[in-house]
Amino acid sequence: DPDKIKKLNDFKAYDEQTQLAKDKAIKYVQDFESIKETRENSFGLFGQAGAGKTHIIVAIGSALLSKGVSTVYMPYIEAMRQLKANVLDEEYYTRLTSKYYSAKVLIIDDLFKDKIKNGKLIKDKQGYVQGLNTADMKHIYPILNYRYLNYLPTLVSTECTPDMLTELDEALAGRIIEPCGDNLVVFKGNKYNFRMRKFKKGDKNGKK
Repeated sequence: DPDKIKKLNDFKAYDEQTQLAKDKAIKYVQDFESIKETRENSFGLFGQAGAGKTHIIVAIGSALLSKGVSTVYMPYIEAMRQLKANVLDEEYYTRLTSKYYSAKVLIIDDLFKDKIKNGKLIKDKQGYVQGLNTADMKHIYPILNYRYLNYLPTLVSTECTPDMLTELDEALAGRIIEPCGDNLVVFKGNKYNFRMRKFKKGDKNGKK
């Protein structure tokens, strides 16, 4: 229901970085028609969980929809689960992926959330970053690569920082970061965890 989607004006910035993210999001929507076919036509929010990244990118999508721009929402974990479960059904798999390939604007929410824990890349028992496996790459790389090569705008939220993305896969990181140009913000540190800030505020007030 579009009426229930939070708008950019509803986002409450609480410091310079969150205000910067809001300002860049508003400017991105305003400039969209003039940048949509350029190399730097995408938007990315990276880093700390709870900073409001999903609110902002979904609100951008909502604003673009209201302007008549077709927008597709891709919740990364759920989408990957669905794609992996249907990979042997070629017709259905193609139908699933085609909407992500061809969307005028694609929102990828919580990209690589399954690779992050407590703000760090998950490591194996030997202490090595687990990284992206063959199945991960099989499903997400073709989508991001196709959109990159065809100059299709993609909005990304992820708990990974740009450095973490590079550590996971350098080529893939380039496909995500380069098209954002200046349309990206990185959040670092627990101060950007809005859910934790609310909890601490309530705790100070003697609330449970």
